[in-house]
Amino acid sequence: RELGGATVGLVGMAPAARSMAQMLSGFKSNLVGYDPSMHASDTTWQRWQVKPLGLRELLEQSDAVCVQLNYFSRYHGLLGERFLPFCKPNQVIVSIGHSGLFDEAALARALDSGRVAAAWLDSLEPGALEEGRPLFGIENLQITPRVASTTRESRLLERSLLLHPAG
Repeated sequence: RELGGATVGLVGMAPAARSMAQMLSGFKSNLVGYDPSMHASDTTWQRWQVKPLGLRELLEQSDAVCVQLNYFSRYHGLLGERFLPFCKPNQVIVSIGHSGLFDEAALARALDSGRVAAAWLDSLEPGALEEGRPLFGIENLQITPRVASTTRESRLLERSLLLHPAG
């Protein structure tokens, strides 16, 4: 799928989102974003050239969605029945966020229906792909175990934190 002119939604404005925004701007992608911990008036949106939207609007408008939202228990299942049915048809989802951000049954329905063309998740809860579970046998779901931790940026961040611990 071509990124030029595509609308890409960034869910979570973690440091990885800045690198993603910079890369995608080179492809002339339209960037929209959602982060429940950032107000729409936060200057980060403008600095990173990302238009803030509500989560439903982001999913309705995005050709591709990149999830890098930090996981907190209050976000468990955030990407579920309340929002996934509104994904733009044939959307692609890539997530380096905790799989607990997704509701398994709602994700399975979105993938089975074709509403979401494919999803790549960096990790998945143990047993989530076992027979009898909603995601069992879903062919357009790919798990890429811990790829996020192998990026150059994550290694640089880890090194920086080791050399300069907070506090």
